[in-house]
Amino acid sequence: MKKIGFLFINLCLILALVSCSNDDYTKALPSGSTALMYVDMKQSGGVESRDFLKKMVPIDNLGDCGLDFAQKLYFFELADGAVGLCARVSDAKQVGETLKTLAENDQCKEISEVGGLQTAVLGQSWVAAYDDNAFLLMFSVPATDIQSAKNRLVRYLKQDGDRSEKFTQLFQKLNATKGIAAVVGRGQTLLKTTDLDLPQGVEASQVLEAVSVTIEDSVVYARSNRFSFDAKVSKALNDHERVFRPIEGRYAQNFTSNAFMNIAMNVDGERFFPMIQNHETMMAFLASANAAIDMNNIIKSIDGDVAMMYFGDMMFSDSRFLLLSELANSQWLADVGYWKTSTPKGGEIKDLGKDTYCYTDSQSQYYFGLVGGTKDGQKSPTSQQFFCGNTPNAATSPFEPVGESIPQAVIEKIKGNRLAVVVNLEKSGGILAMMLKEKFQPLFGDFNTVVYLVES
Repeated sequence: MKKIGFLFINLCLILALVSCSNDDYTKALPSGSTALMYVDMKQSGGVESRDFLKKMVPIDNLGDCGLDFAQKLYFFELADGAVGLCARVSDAKQVGETLKTLAENDQCKEISEVGGLQTAVLGQSWVAAYDDNAFLLMFSVPATDIQSAKNRLVRYLKQDGDRSEKFTQLFQKLNATKGIAAVVGRGQTLLKTTDLDLPQGVEASQVLEAVSVTIEDSVVYARSNRFSFDAKVSKALNDHERVFRPIEGRYAQNFTSNAFMNIAMNVDGERFFPMIQNHETMMAFLASANAAIDMNNIIKSIDGDVAMMYFGDMMFSDSRFLLLSELANSQWLADVGYWKTSTPKGGEIKDLGKDTYCYTDSQSQYYFGLVGGTKDGQKSPTSQQFFCGNTPNAATSPFEPVGESIPQAVIEKIKGNRLAVVVNLEKSGGILAMMLKEKFQPLFGDFNTVVYLVES
């Protein structure tokens, strides 16, 4: 799941499946697949969709190669981590001619018959096999495993239509997930946002995720839905996800195109904190923060929308952040006096105004505090709100947007979901944006924003 999930994230968050007018070729999809994905070129917003195909299928003349790219292009991942592709064959004889032409140009080798079917190696390590219906391609096969990979693909092409119940369920779920692309698979979430979404006692391998990808107004949307075929796990998952309540959008206007990443959720801190306690990465982060202020109690006091914005170059060290949240209470304020006297050596907490503080040490500086009551004569979204961050406006106007807000259409789509992550590629430091656009602009057209949503 990790490898196909990484392919999905590079794809700006893509993946899942749908049925085709001629689905004989899908019978070649390995019954042991742990994740399935499709890309529907007919729905692509890219003006040069074949450029994307050439990155997946290393054939120059895609228009006359014997493969039908008007049908969905499927990807599969196996339990051992192997990843492959399945395409529909429209003319098996033409596929053979194409491979011969590639061989003459040193782009193909080891064309041979295995089990009565034709196989070949494209480039240095991509193993292919085909019959009259399906063309299978396995990526990045070690030289020592090429023959076994050929045997494996031929076996898939010859397998009958009877599949295991697990595969059938996986395939049906994929077919029911609509979009330019989609994926269904087991394991951790495609964005690997957090393991906090897993109920206690439930393993990641027991949970599946279906993600559909669409594009609207040059924004790529990846909509995620977690589920399980096990009734007990499904119930535990549904009960657990109630901790992540529908986002109301209190801070959606604070989300800015100047931020590399904007994250939104809505939680009850008392129920949310136990999840954090079971997450090693989050606890390591909190251990560092708790050395200066008691973030544990602050998190427990949260009740409502939470917004996190990350600015700067997240690929290197120039990063800034801002956290905003609604509170049920502000009892932690009574402990600030103690925090001032117990900061680590070299650290200091200063008063900057009513319920506003600044923490500094030799390596960092950030502001935190409480805002409540009224603001500019208007009632605040909630009577008490927490802020923490190291942005220039964090101390003076933390609830004012830093620059231009994200499009209103995106804001509206955030509301009602359990988790939303908005990534502005232009603010990613250049490397991520360049990599994603080079690979997937042919599929999606011009895009600068990716929105990942965990649906209610």
